[in-house]
Amino acid sequence: MATRLSSLAKFDRRVVVVTRPRDQADELITAIAAMGIEVRHQPLIDIVPFADDSSGASQRLRSQFLDIDHYDAVIAISQNAAECGLDWLDRYWPQCPVGIAWYAVGPTTADALRNSGMTVSMPETRFDSEGLLAVAGLQEDAIRGRKILIWRGVGGRETLAEVLRARGAVVEYAELYERTQVPYSQAQWHEVLEEKPLLLLSSGQALDIAEQQVTDLAQQVAGILVPSERVAERANSAGYACVLVAASARNEDTLASLRAWYSADE
Repeated sequence: MATRLSSLAKFDRRVVVVTRPRDQADELITAIAAMGIEVRHQPLIDIVPFADDSSGASQRLRSQFLDIDHYDAVIAISQNAAECGLDWLDRYWPQCPVGIAWYAVGPTTADALRNSGMTVSMPETRFDSEGLLAVAGLQEDAIRGRKILIWRGVGGRETLAEVLRARGAVVEYAELYERTQVPYSQAQWHEVLEEKPLLLLSSGQALDIAEQQVTDLAQQVAGILVPSERVAERANSAGYACVLVAASARNEDTLASLRAWYSADE
């Protein structure tokens, strides 16, 4: 866990703002509240899975999942991608197809796949595209000529696919859901941020949205907690007083970062 506390901001009240999607925050909120911390929930993104209907996007997904045994590897780039992909897989495969190498971007994503019986490879430390690209099974000598399916939402970074293609793999996307921004008024943000809280962000996109809606966000928070070094590097360059980097997006790693934050402030 990389935790930057050298410029730890001081504040009187313990307030944390959780920004995870509506259906993915309850357990974390309960655990933070049990630490004696005031918690506010300001979800920034809604996850909208594609329905299995007659739309063009759904027809493409249906074809990919019916033929998923034609792929040599499947990569899930987030917990949402894993869960949505497993929903589609369950519709068309009563048993997990064999002969596929499964990869996850990090432990939370890997847990979702493992709970469905997959054997999963994942990065050892850095849980992002760069970390995945360092995994042994995705090196050029292992994937040249192989067919890879990436489970993800619509849009996002292209680094993973670009590098895998440069290594000789045939890469396709299964875009399983859309992310929609949740808008808040300035009055709503003022109410949430008035005590200068610690802001918990689950992705770089969440940071983008928060900064779009609050133009001086770095001055309105005591610090931010992010799930990866890549997002932390960007936050540091934007001038946040304190940037905490959880070891992963898992609740236990988020809580460990919070405990470190409050221990240093005592």
